[in-house]
Amino acid sequence: MLVLASGSPRRLELLHAAGFAPEVEAADIDDSSLVLGDVGAAVTATSLAYFKARRVASQRRRRGAEPAWILAADTVCERDGDILGKPVDERHAREMIGSLAARRHGVLTGWCLLSPQDGVRLGLARAEVDLGVLPTDDFERFLSEGRWKGKAGGYNLTEVVARGWPVRCEGDPDAVVGLPVAQIAPILRESLGGAA
Repeated sequence: MLVLASGSPRRLELLHAAGFAPEVEAADIDDSSLVLGDVGAAVTATSLAYFKARRVASQRRRRGAEPAWILAADTVCERDGDILGKPVDERHAREMIGSLAARRHGVLTGWCLLSPQDGVRLGLARAEVDLGVLPTDDFERFLSEGRWKGKAGGYNLTEVVARGWPVRCEGDPDAVVGLPVAQIAPILRESLGGAA
C-alpha cells in the first residue's frame, strides 16, 4: 500500500498520471509557521519531506493502521540564496511573486519514501525558472482569485503557463509542480514489487 503524505492535488494528479493510486493522508505540520535556521533550500526541502513522512507514519501507528509505504514531498523556491516558502496572505504573495518576476530562481522539491519497516530513501530535484515580465492585469486577477494559496513561491507552473505568463523552465517541470515523478516512479515500482 502507498500513502501520499500530502494534501496537494497536484502531487496526487502526477502520481495518478504515472499509474499509482495512493491513499492520501496529509501530515498535520504547518511548515509556514517554522522558523528556518541557517540551512540551504536543498536541506530544507528534503528535511521537511522527511518530517512529513515520519509524522504520517506516527499518526498511522497511533491509530493501528496497517504498515504502508509513505511518500512525502516538499517544494521550496530559492532566490539569491533566500528560501521562499508559501505566501501567508495576498500582500505577501504580491511581494514574493513580484520579487521573482523578470529574473531566474531555483525551485527544489525534496522527497522522502518510508518503507513499512521504517527504511528511508531521500531524493531531491531542482529546476531553474524564469517568470519573465508579468502581465499586470492578469497578475492582479491571479492575486485577487487567491491562486497563490498553498503554493511555494506563490505560483503553480502549469497554471501560470496556461494563463500565458512568459515562463521558461530548465530542468524537470514536475519538480516545480511538486513531485519529480520521473525520478520517483521507478523507485516506487521497485519498492511496491512492480505494481504501479
